[in-house]
Amino acid sequence: MKRLKTTLAALALAAASPFAAAIEIIVPAYFYPSWMPSQNEWKDMTAVAGQGVQITAIMNPGNGPGTASNSDYVSAVNAFRAAGGKVLGYVYTCYGVSHCTPEVPPTRSTADVLADAQRYAAWYGVDGVFLDEMASQAGTLPFYKTVSDGLRAAHPGWQIVGNPGVTPAAGYAAVTSRLMSFEGSFSDFVNGPFLGQLTDAATTGAIVHGVAGVAQMQQVMSLARQAGLGAIYITDGTLASGNPYLHLPSYWQAEVLAAAVPEPAQAVLLAAGLALLAGAAARRRARG
Repeated sequence: MKRLKTTLAALALAAASPFAAAIEIIVPAYFYPSWMPSQNEWKDMTAVAGQGVQITAIMNPGNGPGTASNSDYVSAVNAFRAAGGKVLGYVYTCYGVSHCTPEVPPTRSTADVLADAQRYAAWYGVDGVFLDEMASQAGTLPFYKTVSDGLRAAHPGWQIVGNPGVTPAAGYAAVTSRLMSFEGSFSDFVNGPFLGQLTDAATTGAIVHGVAGVAQMQQVMSLARQAGLGAIYITDGTLASGNPYLHLPSYWQAEVLAAAVPEPAQAVLLAAGLALLAGAAARRRARG
């Protein structure tokens, strides 16, 4: 009887999950696709791509597409996309003005951004772009509208993901497919104002670093689900390390499972199984 109750509880939990919104995982995959399988985290993403959750990887060969096509990235991207994943090309935008970091040129034009996007298209056949260092003020919106118009004209089916890291001014949602309106720590995600300020959660995403362990990851995922967020990335990488996105989180498999939602057909089977088990339990009680 105890075993039956355990099975019933598991089925009830699984059957309920289709009613929660599916969450896309958008991975800042800033790690090299090594030819050594043990050091190739692109293979780890490929292994779970398309299995109950949409996984999108942001490729970044050299703070952008680099100066030439890279065969290791070509192989990794092709395998990942064939498995069901999507790939975005990383393009920095200097906040629409001249606020670039010291390691890159001090200014960034719309033509520069569009040229990098075209390199990704030609060399890797990506599914869209990830516009990093995105501004959030109304005054820089024309920069991003020009970029968006150019991208949509050249690549109508592309996904345009912007990363302001904060909630931007009105108008930014119209020039992107999705806005990553939070990039910050576990504490700021859980205790800060972001979740309470959401106006279009389904097209909004969050990148949360410094999430220590599975329990904290599950807490973040639960809050993201409750808020109806469309996309999430959770990692135990920290800013103190210099770059929190150099590796997948240690709980990668658990994160994928936490984000996955069964297909409708699976939900029907689970519900049917739940009904059968409930009937069996009732008959056993009747027999005393």
